[in-house]
Amino acid sequence: MGRQWHLLGVTVLFAASAAIATDVPRFLSPSKFWGQLVYQVKPLKPEKVVALTFDDGPWGTSTRQVLQILKEEDVKATFFVLGKHALMYPDVIADIVKAGHAVGNHSWSHPYQPVDPEVAKQEIENTSALIAKQSQAQTRLFRPPGGNLTTGLVDYAKSKNYAIILWSVDTHDTRPNTTAADIVERTLKAVKPGSIILLHDGGGDRATTRKALPTLIRRLRQKGYRFVTVPELLQLAVKTPAPKPEPTPTPPPQPTITPTPSPSPVSLPTPESLPSPELTPTPPAPSEPQLEPPRMPPN
Repeated sequence: MGRQWHLLGVTVLFAASAAIATDVPRFLSPSKFWGQLVYQVKPLKPEKVVALTFDDGPWGTSTRQVLQILKEEDVKATFFVLGKHALMYPDVIADIVKAGHAVGNHSWSHPYQPVDPEVAKQEIENTSALIAKQSQAQTRLFRPPGGNLTTGLVDYAKSKNYAIILWSVDTHDTRPNTTAADIVERTLKAVKPGSIILLHDGGGDRATTRKALPTLIRRLRQKGYRFVTVPELLQLAVKTPAPKPEPTPTPPPQPTITPTPSPSPVSLPTPESLPSPELTPTPPAPSEPQLEPPRMPPN
């Protein structure tokens, strides 16, 4: 119960930071991945792309050293951060985002055991609120601690349309006996186009991971792989609607003026060209009838 009350206090502390501006970075997923478990992605086009992901940070100087390696190698990655660690290193999340990397939610306290629904809500929402407070970024990517799907965190994240980001390549970089060479070779054997590769920048001494990282990046590039963030990888799996062309305004019809042909000049006949009239004799006027004098009747 003590931890539950602590988390409730954090909820109150960050409630005011839940509102996010409209022009801030957004690490979202296409709708086909809302509430879905994602281990790897199959790009629509045959393209050799992979996503490097780092868990459990921010952590001391380790995260900044990883950021420096990524900068030198010109690689963008995705960091799944813990709320309690972000609270300890308040400037690192902002630096991650400013460098062009993506950020995901890895819970507040990394619980391995099942928690009740209210605690699951606080673990996720408080972490997202702190990410927004420190970097102005909004994220809808969630990675359950240890990949455990039964703690109650995944159920809550699904209900809020988070994409549940797991991995297809486990480098085992947290195991005590793993060497830098082991990390590189294990990755090269398992990687495929669309792979999500699990690494760690926090949670302990990650010197082996940092030692392996430059070689791992270069070897993958030699194999033709390109590095993308998780949101970019997810987008490669969906069709992007073609932009609708702007309608071209139709100019008003211009009146077509058809010139009226000039009338052909009339050739007036000359007197010489006129035919000579034929004289027709005029018939004589009819003679008036001759009236006989009236006859007188006999006596």
